[in-house]
Amino acid sequence: MIEIVELRDEYLDAVVEMDEKIFPHSPWGRDSFHNNMINTYDFPVVALKDGVPAGYGILRQIDAGEILLIGVREEERGQGIGEKICRELLSIANRGENIFLEVRESNTPARKMYEKAGFSEIARRRGYYKNPTEDAVIMMI
Repeated sequence: MIEIVELRDEYLDAVVEMDEKIFPHSPWGRDSFHNNMINTYDFPVVALKDGVPAGYGILRQIDAGEILLIGVREEERGQGIGEKICRELLSIANRGENIFLEVRESNTPARKMYEKAGFSEIARRRGYYKNPTEDAVIMMI
């Protein structure tokens, strides 16, 4: 069973470890995730599978919403966990405003998941990602 809950200290180490494995060149780190937990405009969540962290996501809600990050443990992919995280973040967001995100051009599974959730490509940031250098696809709902 998958349960989406607010990211709390008890899950922080597991989320940081997941992020380091999923996105080895990620700039996030423990301090960033902790800051996301304590500020008033970020909404970090963790997906628990049978009580164990299997994925995570962060929504930033200022003027518009922005999905900053969704990650799912490699061995848990293909089970709809990313979609559940995405739906939870969208339910938190103020749906009267636009919601944005960016995703690597080559991340086809994530792009399909976002399209299924209603996002459409609106722009690209050329060479945005490094290791390897790749375009970011900007999507909006």
